[in-house]
Amino acid sequence: MVDFSAKQPALGYMYQAQYALWLLLSGPEERELVLETLDDIVLEKEGTARDLLQLKHHGTASSLTNSSPELWKTLRIWSTHLKDSSVAVPPTVLTLITTATAPAGSIASNLRHGQNRKSTAALDELRKIANKSENETLQTAFEVFKALSDDQQKRLVDAIFILDNSPDISGTGKLIRNEIRFAVDRQNREGLFERLEGWWLGKVVDQLNTKKPMPIAGFEVHDKLRAIAEQFGPDALPIDYLDAKPDDLNPNIDDRMFVRQLRAIDVKLGRIEKAMLDYYRAFEQRSRWAREELLVGDEVERYERRLIDEWQRFAAVVTEDLNDTAADLELKKAGREIFNWMELKANIRIRDNVTEPYVMRGSFHLLADKSTPAVWWHPKFMERLGQILGAEASAAS
Repeated sequence: MVDFSAKQPALGYMYQAQYALWLLLSGPEERELVLETLDDIVLEKEGTARDLLQLKHHGTASSLTNSSPELWKTLRIWSTHLKDSSVAVPPTVLTLITTATAPAGSIASNLRHGQNRKSTAALDELRKIANKSENETLQTAFEVFKALSDDQQKRLVDAIFILDNSPDISGTGKLIRNEIRFAVDRQNREGLFERLEGWWLGKVVDQLNTKKPMPIAGFEVHDKLRAIAEQFGPDALPIDYLDAKPDDLNPNIDDRMFVRQLRAIDVKLGRIEKAMLDYYRAFEQRSRWAREELLVGDEVERYERRLIDEWQRFAAVVTEDLNDTAADLELKKAGREIFNWMELKANIRIRDNVTEPYVMRGSFHLLADKSTPAVWWHPKFMERLGQILGAEASAAS
């Protein structure tokens, strides 16, 4: 049965991105690379390509034989670059990185690094195959290679290095984890890896979407690694949902308790939408912290008690001069003042270095959303809630 799935091509692209991340993590901070320009990965120096890397990922054990399509298709690309002067060899180095294994005595085995390298023997065999092979699918590659002069062919093959039996995508992930293992405590390494990888994939997408991509430098990756690692310190927590947005955000029809509360003090739709975003981001963030066991004991419960205490103190000041006969407009105004304090002035952090406001704002909304709210804005909301719920219960029956 023919396999029409995109699984293997997708793995290949992911492998390419992941390998690029490992190259920057394991190399000097000055290293720069771009993806999908002259080759899968291009290492640059001062804007000039110095290393072209072609990557091949196989889901199963594979052999890199003398007539292997991946060998000859790669040679076709590099021969074309040399012919049209896109690349100069030397000084450019050409590397084929593959999870396949080169058999002993093969062309690929003769082009490995090390003392056993035999580039002249590899060139002789390449010429022989290009001149005599009847493999129709590779004829174009043969012709492009043969179109080079003898000197060009020699310089091309001298510049080629083959890294066969390379780690696959899972193995590359292990290499990355090994590079970052000292940045955080052992229990936080996977969380660090996931966040670094997520950021990196965003960088890759941005680069691929740019007509004239700027190279990504090693120092950018190392700086980001340090920044993420700092979020796992004793006074910090990772911030992951700064730009997150739910698909069903609609303040016009949302009837959750914390939204009802905002309508009760005549908060405009735009601010209600912002409150819904804060609620969503705080809920997702706190859930992830809990899943990753980043919170200590009853840390969230203690934080919520602090929020409630500060709310009680400010609400008591605002409502101190209100009496039972206060008009509804006055009550709504007082409610908005309390809400404005929470949204714009309060700065109550779960930990000292967790400075992103959505954590606090969303946590207030989570407290306001309980079936029996722990905080409220309209001074008489709790009284009215009882009346509303009672009316709804009567209507349902």
